[in-house]
Amino acid sequence: MLKNKLYLWLEVYQGKPLYGPRLWFIIKYYFLPHLLLTGTITLYVERTLQHRIVGVFDEYKLDSFLFLHGVLIAPFFETWLSQWLIINVCQQLFSTFSERISGILSIGISSILFAAAHYFNDPYYPFLVFDSGIVLAMVYYFTKKEFDANKAFILTFLIHACWNLIPTTIHFIFL
Repeated sequence: MLKNKLYLWLEVYQGKPLYGPRLWFIIKYYFLPHLLLTGTITLYVERTLQHRIVGVFDEYKLDSFLFLHGVLIAPFFETWLSQWLIINVCQQLFSTFSERISGILSIGISSILFAAAHYFNDPYYPFLVFDSGIVLAMVYYFTKKEFDANKAFILTFLIHACWNLIPTTIHFIFL
């Protein structure tokens, strides 16, 4: 039984690399530019404009619920709202356009709404997460295009949860 499922899985995905080379390109070449961009924006805002960027950890005492919320609950709902819902609705709305234009508009709108959802009483914080919204939207869009919406949602959620896990763990250990 398990052997048959394994053979079926190999037949279905034999011609396609796992989640596609475009996805790995996005992940591989995203992290360093993201760190440089967010670091530059943060340095500019804090030094030049004399405004300290307020994170969620500065506002609340970090406990196990906030850890669970930041790593699992928030990424699940943000992925559902910002990527799954928005991109699917936008693709239906822009179905009269070409596939490329529809994809660009869907990714753009999803990224803008993802950044707007991260306002947190700090007007500069959405600029720090805008590029993350672009990457997550592209991961969802290209994975959905190659496979299906369920696999795209799961992969996007896991990437988002891992991104949130790193700073949350650092703050949880050192605060």
